[in-house]
Amino acid sequence: MNHYIKLVNFEVKRFSKFFLSLIIAVIAAQVIGAIVTALHYVSNAETVMMREQMPVSEYIQNYGAYSLQNFLFSEYFILSIVFAAAVLMIYVFFIWYRDWLGKSSIIYRLLTLPTARLNVYFAKFTTILLFVFALVGMQVILLEVVTQIIRSIVPEQLYWDPNIIYIYSSDVLEIFYPNSPLQFIFYYGLGAALVAIIFTAILFERSYQLKGIFLAMIYIVISVIVIIIPVIIQEITDYFYMNEMILLTIVSSIIAIALAVYLAGFLLKRKINV
Repeated sequence: MNHYIKLVNFEVKRFSKFFLSLIIAVIAAQVIGAIVTALHYVSNAETVMMREQMPVSEYIQNYGAYSLQNFLFSEYFILSIVFAAAVLMIYVFFIWYRDWLGKSSIIYRLLTLPTARLNVYFAKFTTILLFVFALVGMQVILLEVVTQIIRSIVPEQLYWDPNIIYIYSSDVLEIFYPNSPLQFIFYYGLGAALVAIIFTAILFERSYQLKGIFLAMIYIVISVIVIIIPVIIQEITDYFYMNEMILLTIVSSIIAIALAVYLAGFLLKRKINV
């Protein structure tokens, strides 16, 4: 356990500066987006009300008040989330290939440490999950900051303040902040399964080189089939309720993760020589 914790700390430190830059970029994009969208709304509202001699109540009735939803569906927010997700997805590959393709080939030193080789796999897996949850947690704080910025720009009579349940139930945020423990396990379980599958596919490629690319592709197809078996069964039988489908998909995701870990352990121990 001590070696595993040290490995996690090692991986986190290696990506920490870049991750901090990613957080700063997301914060900057969303703060700028909040200011721009709020100012644009206020400017447009004032122009329309002045041109058409329209009272505030009528403008709100016709065009709607500004709320956090306006910001959440803006390109500033959506693109910042897509950008952060894309960077983390790239890092899922980079976290392995950097160790092999770097000048010092750190992977060989990691695999010769006096600990189970699978701990290297688990440390990298844990690091990805930590960064995901760090971004998700940071977004909660950032939404509060953005809300205060919007309130300072948009006049009170033109601003609608939805309750927190309504905000986090929006289509944009519901995936990151599921409204039930079951959905939380479902969404993040699928994400964890995806990371585990990619990790093991990379190890196939590293173990068998060119042939490993084809083995990795076959493995990915099999893993995806394992995960979507409940969906296939539902399409054929139309037997399960939605919650039952979610539970079955969680189980199939766990099976996919277990398969990924088993194969990764085999490849690290038997096929990757140091």
